[in-house]
Amino acid sequence: MSRFSQNEVDAKVIRAGPLDANRLIELVRAFHGESGPAVGPEQAEGIRQVCTDPTLGRAWVLTVLDQDVGYALAYFRHSIDHAGRIAVLDDIWVAADWRGQGLGAYLLEAVCADLPAMGARAVLLEVDPANEVAIALYSRFGFTKTETAVYAKNLAQR
Repeated sequence: MSRFSQNEVDAKVIRAGPLDANRLIELVRAFHGESGPAVGPEQAEGIRQVCTDPTLGRAWVLTVLDQDVGYALAYFRHSIDHAGRIAVLDDIWVAADWRGQGLGAYLLEAVCADLPAMGARAVLLEVDPANEVAIALYSRFGFTKTETAVYAKNLAQR
């Protein structure tokens, strides 16, 4: 757990465990309510699995004055290019009312500091190319754009 204090904002980042899954699901629903598809039972189960099985990944909850205001969620995969485990930062989000205070940077810093202890050798993430604020944040933390394009195929749909 790490702490943040700026402009009288007392924040902390905690690693989400099994007892935090419902909190995390509500945060993910808030994020997806802004920009993505609904979080259904299958996605909720996936979040529970990450909170329960640390070999799959890790989740963090950002709180301010004991109120949940953000989260980050990463999953692990093996990479030959990076010679081992890497973390894919699937989501990082701060509630709209709390943006612009450095909390996103605080959360990203806490996540990046925590991952090496879990064996991660690198962190990958995706970002909407129109999200200039996020791109600037990631750039400040040393993330660079790769020349690799991401393609996806949903195998769950028939």
